[in-house]
Amino acid sequence: MTTNSQPALSCQRHLFPEKAVAGYLNGASRAPQLHAVAEAGRNAISWREENAGMPIAEFFGPVGQLKQAFAQLINCSEADRIALIPAASYGLSTAARNLPLAYGQNIIVVEDQFPSNYYVWAEKCKENGAELKVIARPEAGAADSWSDRVAAAIDANTAAVAIAQVHWADGSLFNLQTLRDRTNEVNAWLIVDGTQSVGAFPFDVQVIRPDVLVCAGYKWLLGPYGCGYAYYGERMDEGTPLEENWINRAGSEDFRNLVNYQTEYRPLAGRYAVGEHSNFLMAPMQLAALQQVLSWGPENVQQYCARLWATVEDHLRSLSVSLPTLRAQHLVGLRLPAHLQQERLAAELAKRNLQVSYRGDAVRVSPGMYNTEEEMIELLMAIRLASK
Repeated sequence: MTTNSQPALSCQRHLFPEKAVAGYLNGASRAPQLHAVAEAGRNAISWREENAGMPIAEFFGPVGQLKQAFAQLINCSEADRIALIPAASYGLSTAARNLPLAYGQNIIVVEDQFPSNYYVWAEKCKENGAELKVIARPEAGAADSWSDRVAAAIDANTAAVAIAQVHWADGSLFNLQTLRDRTNEVNAWLIVDGTQSVGAFPFDVQVIRPDVLVCAGYKWLLGPYGCGYAYYGERMDEGTPLEENWINRAGSEDFRNLVNYQTEYRPLAGRYAVGEHSNFLMAPMQLAALQQVLSWGPENVQQYCARLWATVEDHLRSLSVSLPTLRAQHLVGLRLPAHLQQERLAAELAKRNLQVSYRGDAVRVSPGMYNTEEEMIELLMAIRLASK
């Protein structure tokens, strides 16, 4: 994981197309495309146009680089614990297939969790006669935190807690270290969806020690749509993959001997990668994206976004707009006062060419390294005018 030893970063808008990032406060929906990522894609397409075959080494070398880069980002010392996946749902489904779950046990999720991290556990519980516990968001002013309520719900029958580090709708931050300690007490799994945090918020697998971490790659990891990463801990070392494909078997580098079928898989998480993960067009784009994320460092992303919020946060509170107390800085769900309608705000935002998302009762504002204080002030003005 990167450290915060370098000076605070300035706005990185020059690394993106101006048209794409102007007024774009919606990075939690999809990241804008870096110039470097687009260039990597163009180079890959150009190479493909001029070459029919693909050297055998290219099936494996870029994959190794991607696994090393993602492992570095999450402070994982074993890159073979990383699998390339096409979506967070694929990684979660792999975890669900391998989670031991007996009749009468329970799996814990939180209210309004992202659907892909809800449906898979709802189905798993239904199939096994288990209970799905959904922990509600604490009401405003509650003495205990959302993490406290999740921890309190864990009991001797808990098989797993499946949760995000940062809630996708409002940016609420969960104390994963506390939840890890509590799950360890009852021998339960901790399964983390890092899609809305990893890349923009620090995540250290040696501190949090999750059994599973999955991330879609097209949000805060700045990659193309259709890519993702999974970390699988020791409980998954001898598990069953979702699919059986040639490249995940031991010795697959030797194309001459692929006809000699192997019972052994590649080491550790190597068995869990999606087929055709040596994507010759996407892999160079993914690598360019991860290199930029590593260059910035998640700590610096948080610091930069905190400076953006400092420009407007007190003014928002004066307008009776509430923000989560424990939250990340790159994804913040604003809850509007009763007299302020989302439709009125949407019209004011459109006038200013500002893009946000609406998730449940929250207006989700998710700035990135390309946004400016002026854009945050425009957001404030839109809210102020919509309040009149």
